[in-house]
Amino acid sequence: MWTLLIALIITITTNYTNGQSANFTDCGGGNVKDVRIIPCSGDPCVLKLGTNVTVEADFVSPLNTNKLSEVIKGVIRGRELPFPEQRADPCSSGNIVPDCPLKKGKSYQFKATFEVKPFYPPISIKVKYSLTDPTGQSVVCVQVAAKIVDPTPKPTNSRSRSSRPKSRSNKPKSN
Repeated sequence: MWTLLIALIITITTNYTNGQSANFTDCGGGNVKDVRIIPCSGDPCVLKLGTNVTVEADFVSPLNTNKLSEVIKGVIRGRELPFPEQRADPCSSGNIVPDCPLKKGKSYQFKATFEVKPFYPPISIKVKYSLTDPTGQSVVCVQVAAKIVDPTPKPTNSRSRSSRPKSRSNKPKSN
């Protein structure tokens, strides 16, 4: 009984701290092994405006490099639109474990936290995230379905003109 309880607690704690694997599409060379998004509930991942999201990706480097660039795009109706985000080189910011330089064929983990900006529109979107070397060659490329939601939606006016009762009388007017 105690063994089962301890195993359950360890499993829950591990899943909570490491996050659940997210459904993703590898849009690169097939070298991404797992992607975790914290918090991510369901498929698509529900992302709340004004909150922080942590992304972890396990991958095998397809090349040698000591510098990376992040490219984050939203894919809406097949069109790729860049997110307005300027970020430091993941190699120099400590977001790659073990540290850069990357060696071809070696396993790495990318981990970073992003803000879901309060001004993003609440929409369903595919987020395309990639890391490239200085020549533009893809090191990592994943696409994840997401739904951006407003955690505090504005109340709507439930009373509209068409729902007001009309006052009509069939009585003739009196003079």
